[in-house]
Amino acid sequence: MTVWTWLAVGVGSFLVLSLLLGLAVAAVLGEIGRRVSELHESEGWATAPPNRALGEVEPQAGEAKAEQDRVVRLR
Repeated sequence: MTVWTWLAVGVGSFLVLSLLLGLAVAAVLGEIGRRVSELHESEGWATAPPNRALGEVEPQAGEAKAEQDRVVRLR
């Protein structure tokens, strides 16, 4: 075999192996992505309604104190 034949075999092998390795990495990353998506979709918090849909939210402690101070000043 000539040098050019060996060179062509080497370059062809490199390209085929690179393609196969890239496909294997893509398959692994795709499977990881699917599993992560399944985890997010199966979580209870993902299907729960937003807090604002549950009713009136109680004011935080700082807001309640500020509201009381405002009322006291007006009297």
